[in-house]
Amino acid sequence: MTDFLLIFQNGDPSLMEKATPAERQAVMAAWTEWFKQLESSGHLRNPGAALAPGGSVVTRNGSGFHTDTSMAEVKELIGGYSVIHAASINQATELAKGAPFLKNNPKGQIVVRPIMQM
Repeated sequence: MTDFLLIFQNGDPSLMEKATPAERQAVMAAWTEWFKQLESSGHLRNPGAALAPGGSVVTRNGSGFHTDTSMAEVKELIGGYSVIHAASINQATELAKGAPFLKNNPKGQIVVRPIMQM
């Protein structure tokens, strides 16, 4: 069994702001249900979290470090992450397909990456 990072990309960052209270509750209930399913089957390692807007990018240039909080460099908005446990990349991919993220974000995608064991 290996741990896999699920990276939720290309979502609508204002989805929860635009949603009615009932819609927000439905979205959260769907996530809670998915996490409960993963947990009961032994596949949930860390539910992760949604990421807030903003942040910084740290790079090394010729005279030291540079940070930029505009996030203009981000071509594919990363909205959040989760960590699951699966027997293979194929199983992790199948588990990721059940994420409510895809239902709420028609252009969204979930990147499934194995976490290196050290």
